[in-house]
Amino acid sequence: MIDAENMCGIARRLRDRNHFEWNFDPESLDFQSWKSATCGKVRAALHVDHVSRATSSVISEWSDGDALGQELELGFSNGETTRAYLLRPKTAAPTAAVLLLHDHGSFFSIGKEKLINRPDENPQLLADIEQWSAKLYGGRFVGNELVRRGYTVLCADALGWGSRKGNGYEAQQALAANLMQFGISYASVILSEDLEALAFLRDLPGIDKSRIASLGYSMGGSRSWQLAALSDDVSVCVAGGWMGTLQGLMQPGNNQWRGQSAFSMLHPQIAGKLDYPHFAALAAPKPALFFTGADDRHFPESVATEAYRQLQTIWNAAGAPSRLETRLWPGGHVFSIEQQDHVFDWLAQNL
Repeated sequence: MIDAENMCGIARRLRDRNHFEWNFDPESLDFQSWKSATCGKVRAALHVDHVSRATSSVISEWSDGDALGQELELGFSNGETTRAYLLRPKTAAPTAAVLLLHDHGSFFSIGKEKLINRPDENPQLLADIEQWSAKLYGGRFVGNELVRRGYTVLCADALGWGSRKGNGYEAQQALAANLMQFGISYASVILSEDLEALAFLRDLPGIDKSRIASLGYSMGGSRSWQLAALSDDVSVCVAGGWMGTLQGLMQPGNNQWRGQSAFSMLHPQIAGKLDYPHFAALAAPKPALFFTGADDRHFPESVATEAYRQLQTIWNAAGAPSRLETRLWPGGHVFSIEQQDHVFDWLAQNL
């Protein structure tokens, strides 16, 4: 275990150097020129400059009130497959769409089921679904609420969760190490698959391509702002429970210090070149909502506040200061009903 006493000196010095050559500097850089050049460098470094569309086949279907549901198998260009839930309102009119990105939570038995509930769910998963929904989401299923509000919703299992749950917590670092031996990061696999799932959602019949949102909490929040930063298909972004500066997060007790779950969110290809708020701000001038809990132990208030300040500086430089909303909610690392209601209202206004 890495703690304040045994962190190696080189890591501490690199952290405290706090220099990121790709960051935006409002004193010397034009926003649009910076965004164009930096997006190109990030996409190339993460090998997501050419995005394919995920293929699909239908596994099962169901009806739930005014919604139609499908379990899909999505196929990605890297040869991987995953299971996903697609919910659609029963309407012939074009709808806005939301790509939901599930959290990490060190809870691997479920992925898509954290955000979408089907009436005939696998009985073996019911206890885990109920436990996790109550713990992080106030007992509400975000995807089901969104479809009731008229959105088409897609949520897929990321590598390591649900239909791809692997061997749990201890296996995360082994998975990351195996991929690194081929110059691939765990986080970039998740990102590339998210981009291909987004392209699949965009091209579904009946989707208004001008109204697509990315939405996630915790690890799902980081996935959401990465998609908004790197894909023109995302119109608006909602990212809860994941934002800070590297220096602020790389502190004793934090996941960025400890390893394990951090590997699903670390991109060595761009590490030390672009800090998290500046990566996320490649989404500007799109409407974006970032929020976290004031008592979130993973993203302390002072760290989140500094990151939000940097985000606002860049949205200002993009000429769209009012399109960014940042919030600190009372409480810890939870996506409460109150926060969800605010998100739904914000989506209705911005999407």
